[in-house]
Amino acid sequence: ERNLTARAAKTAILSDARSLTFGEVAAEVNQVANALRALDVRRGESVVLLALDSAEWVCAYFGIIKIGAVAASLNTLLTPAEYAYMLRDSGARVAIVGHQLLPRIQAIRQEAPDLRHVVAIGGESDPAAGVVSYGYWTAMQSTECEAAATHREDPCCLNYSSGTTGEPKGIVHAHQDLPLTAQLWGVDVLGLREEDRSFAVAKLFFTFGTGGNLIFPWYVGASVVLYPGPPRDSGQILGHIARHRPTIFYNAPTGYGMLLSLPDLTEAHDLSSLRLCVSAGESLPAPIWQAWKERTGLDIIDGIGSTENYHIFLSNRPGDIRPGSSGRPFDGYDLRIVDEDGRDVAPGELGTLLVRGETA
Repeated sequence: ERNLTARAAKTAILSDARSLTFGEVAAEVNQVANALRALDVRRGESVVLLALDSAEWVCAYFGIIKIGAVAASLNTLLTPAEYAYMLRDSGARVAIVGHQLLPRIQAIRQEAPDLRHVVAIGGESDPAAGVVSYGYWTAMQSTECEAAATHREDPCCLNYSSGTTGEPKGIVHAHQDLPLTAQLWGVDVLGLREEDRSFAVAKLFFTFGTGGNLIFPWYVGASVVLYPGPPRDSGQILGHIARHRPTIFYNAPTGYGMLLSLPDLTEAHDLSSLRLCVSAGESLPAPIWQAWKERTGLDIIDGIGSTENYHIFLSNRPGDIRPGSSGRPFDGYDLRIVDEDGRDVAPGELGTLLVRGETA
């Protein structure tokens, strides 16, 4: 909504399926928010969001947040049993689900006693199955909605991390974390600006995807390109770049390696719109960085982030890159590398990285 005064008519979302301006997004977000309130969703309650990347995902995400509920965005690659656990753990009474994933939720509804309402993105209403279509659900709602009076430390979003043993851990972030990380890394480190257009292979259910390809660009009034396809389909990814002309490209090291395996990467595909690339999720080997730079002329900004910290907390930056390194600390986070007794290790020694920041 910070964009409505200056750029309501500017395209906010580009995708093969739908493109929306900031004004159109704001209107649909309000319809989702009003539809959720009609289901008696209240502040602090989780609403599950399980769908492929789309304009509807984005509008649902902000509609949930606008009424003070918690957007619980789930990984689209999990099993019905894992979804059953997350539905029970979050206590969600409403799930907004892409039609491709609907069978996985319908199969375990008996195992999620709190779940009362299922909204299908891209599907038809099926009252007998307890499903209402997203289009029907939002169509009759007003495009005006007053935001809940949330506090900066109130719960905003919920992501499940499987980085430890046992069941996935639900990690809650506060409203403040989104603009904080947008400023601390998106603006101060990456240098995002209004004329940028971002495109991420990482999906929106990851904090890497939500931050890099939604929160950060919109924080500065930039546009986002959404891609619901598989992360290893080189043809679709390169076709998206050629069609939608992003300036910032987010991918994982394995993704850059996959694209580099194409013998005609730069000859047959138009990468001319890109000005900068970003890598996270795993260590970026120096040979991949060098090969990408030699073939495309583009720098890759590599960093480390985590779901617990919402996004990147240690990073290379434009003009200050050491290939094979994860970069330097930046303002907003305190970092130490310590031994088993909590003492700082000497340069060149291995240790455990401790991170402290306001977004954790």
